[in-house]
Amino acid sequence: MALRLMAMRRVLKPEGSIYLHCDATASHYLKLALDHIFGPQNFRREIIWHLKGAAGFKAQAPNWIRGNDVILYYVKSPAAVRRFNKIWLPYDEKQLKRFSQVDEDGRQYKSITKTRRLYLDEAKGVPATSVWSDIASFQTIVNSKEILGYPTQKPQSLYARMIQASCPPDGVVLDPFCGCGTTLHAAEELGRRWIGIDISSFATGLVRDRIVKAFPQLEKADISMLGNIPKDAPSARALAQRDGFEFEKWVCGHIGAEGMYKNPGAPGADGGVDGVMKFFPVRPDKKWKAEYAIVQVKGGQVTPDAVRALRETVDRFDVTAGVMVCFDQYMSTVENQRSRETFSDALGTYPVIQGYSVENLLVDAPLNLPLYGFRRQGALLTA
Repeated sequence: MALRLMAMRRVLKPEGSIYLHCDATASHYLKLALDHIFGPQNFRREIIWHLKGAAGFKAQAPNWIRGNDVILYYVKSPAAVRRFNKIWLPYDEKQLKRFSQVDEDGRQYKSITKTRRLYLDEAKGVPATSVWSDIASFQTIVNSKEILGYPTQKPQSLYARMIQASCPPDGVVLDPFCGCGTTLHAAEELGRRWIGIDISSFATGLVRDRIVKAFPQLEKADISMLGNIPKDAPSARALAQRDGFEFEKWVCGHIGAEGMYKNPGAPGADGGVDGVMKFFPVRPDKKWKAEYAIVQVKGGQVTPDAVRALRETVDRFDVTAGVMVCFDQYMSTVENQRSRETFSDALGTYPVIQGYSVENLLVDAPLNLPLYGFRRQGALLTA
């Protein structure tokens, strides 16, 4: 980690800041490394992220319940401190009651001194401290619409707070371990430029898919992807031959497959499920909710038995559909051997089992599924 921190300091602007998120097993070691690399004088704060509700979530643990993570905040130079943007939180109900007086214009206020008033419509709120207890962890909110199934995913609001405090509108956010892209999503939403890095080809595809779906003004071509990522069919074949597991992760990330029965891209037995896609059939007579398609990835030959087994897997997991991803030369096998069953919604009819070629994936051709990849954001999406 020290080598990576040295690289981070090198690319950081003089007025830049770094936030390092960790837990109690590593925080003291990492603080020593950060003191050495950034200088102890540039340590600004240890932020305690209170994992509200964690006690109830892990009540069976035979020890003190871990109730917090640690975020170490350092700057590269004092210039960053001068640029810090203080975060203000809304008043709670008890604090609002203190604005109980009303002036002749109908404005609520509270008296600070005999000669001074603080008006509610001018008050900024409560300044945020180094204990963050107002941001819930996914440990306790397991049904959050943000959750993508990525094992280390954190709430977007956690990173939005750091960006708002330390990155000006013309700044750049770098997340060198970007995972499923929560930091990048927060940066894009706040209008900041951003760069993300991850060793996983699954993560890079998932991040691009996530950003494009969240921001309709963007297209996949707007997001540059650098590194050892397939750009055409020959390079995809080379990856499949070199590392079938990494090829599987790349495919799942590229089409936006999420975790459901295991963490996406995780090693080990998968029960015939390489990934899971969420989609939203429009059924006027039923409540609008997500349904699922199992994804199987084949980097080599596809046998008739494999296609028939996908149909059995769909039944075993009680999902709506199955998608076999393979190279174009094997698509005829999928087409000839797949079941002819279909399902329908108000927008059309779709195959229960379908093939999707790697060649189509490379040009971002759509799957034959209704509203796949969309998430409900409080209102029905319309075509």
